[in-house]
Amino acid sequence: MDLSRFTERSQQALSSAQTLAARLSHQQVDAEHLFLALLEQENGLCSTILLKAGLNLETVHRRLMSELEKLPKVTTSGSGMYLTQRLAAVVANAEQEARKLKDDFVSVEHLLLALFESQGTSRQILTEAGLNRARLDQAVRDVRGSQRVTTQNPENTYQALENYGRDLTAEASKGK
Repeated sequence: MDLSRFTERSQQALSSAQTLAARLSHQQVDAEHLFLALLEQENGLCSTILLKAGLNLETVHRRLMSELEKLPKVTTSGSGMYLTQRLAAVVANAEQEARKLKDDFVSVEHLLLALFESQGTSRQILTEAGLNRARLDQAVRDVRGSQRVTTQNPENTYQALENYGRDLTAEASKGK
């Protein structure tokens, strides 16, 4: 895993996943730690995509926390923390998703797509919430538009018009 090929937000999510695992006294960082880190990013792309796909973020968050609380805890200090094979596979799959989309960097949406494709609790939570790959792909396209990830900070450019502009046609039709 070459972190220089990851966007700033993806790097932050991986770091936050490790911090979350430590806070929960887990010895290993797993895919669900990453998923929760992505979900909790302030003004995060993951939340935007899942909302666009019609998911209830509160339900997904609650279910994810419930699953993380079931993981074994360690109480000794000084024990090393490591990535699970499942998380390593998610990261490798995210790199493949980036290549499929002809992107130069691994971004949050690639991690989310890889989490959905993983065989684990993250996928189970997403499918139970009503998500399928077609809806996820459509939500990613809706948020991302036709842009490619060519910088380490592309998430700030997604939906730029919605974030920084006004739809005057929509406001006029409302009589404003």
